[in-house]
Amino acid sequence: MKDKPLQTALVGGFTTKCDERIEFFGETDTLSSYIMELTHYIDDESLKESLKKIVRKLSYIMGLVAGVDKQFEEENILELLELIKKYKTSGVLLKEFVLPGQTLLSAKIHIVRVHARTCERRYASVYQKYGGQNTIFEYLNKLSTLFYELALFYEK
Repeated sequence: MKDKPLQTALVGGFTTKCDERIEFFGETDTLSSYIMELTHYIDDESLKESLKKIVRKLSYIMGLVAGVDKQFEEENILELLELIKKYKTSGVLLKEFVLPGQTLLSAKIHIVRVHARTCERRYASVYQKYGGQNTIFEYLNKLSTLFYELALFYEK
């Protein structure tokens, strides 16, 4: 039996299971699982590979938050922007409220979008207390935009 059940390991030491970083890891792990679930509903092989690549990048981000001393490069954001551009169907200004999930697939994608926003907020807590990288913020922000556009794309 562990002496300190509320402790967990990070790179370079231990912290409590209540730590903001641990909360971020849990939410990001959940997001990764939701993204991988999407790959079973999407026929587009290129998009499936892009989603798997996003999951790998989320794992990399978790490593950075855990204490790995590397940078999250801006090229990751540029790749997301290209995906957003490829699947963008919404106009500059929407003229009405979007009812999320007109199809089963778009509903699942909206759930992923909402969870991406949760991860962004959890990262804000980490950033506020421990510092972090602006590129991670921007990546998480654009990730929710990607899933918004994908949801609209799959409602067509």
